[in-house]
Amino acid sequence: MKPAFLMDECTDPALVAGLLIAEASIDIARVGGPNAPPGGTKDPDLIRAAAAVGRVLVSNDRSSMPAHLASHFAAGGHTAGVILLRGGYPLGRYVQEILGQWKTTSADEWIDRTIYLP
Repeated sequence: MKPAFLMDECTDPALVAGLLIAEASIDIARVGGPNAPPGGTKDPDLIRAAAAVGRVLVSNDRSSMPAHLASHFAAGGHTAGVILLRGGYPLGRYVQEILGQWKTTSADEWIDRTIYLP
C-alpha cells in the first residue's frame, strides 16, 4: 500500500495541487480541509492525529516540529511517518521529492520514520 499524506497548514497549498497534477492517485489531505484536523491544530495534536489515521505528516515547521516529535517518541508515541521540508527550494523540487518517496516506498516503511527533504 502506498503512503498517504497529511500536509500541515503551513505548507504551500500549491504543493498539494502540484502533487495531484503530477499523480492524481496520490492520497493527500490538508489540515483545515476535508477528512483532516481543523486549522489551528497544535503540532503535538497534529502528530497524534496523522498517526491515528495512518498518514505521513508533511511539514515545513523545522523550528518546533522536531522537538514535538522527540517528546512524542519519548512518551512512547508512534507516527505513520514525518517529512520535514527544508526551506529555500522551488515548489517543483518538493513535488519531485515527495512524489519520489511515494513511488518508491510503502506505507509500512514509514512507521516512526522522519526525514528531511530535499
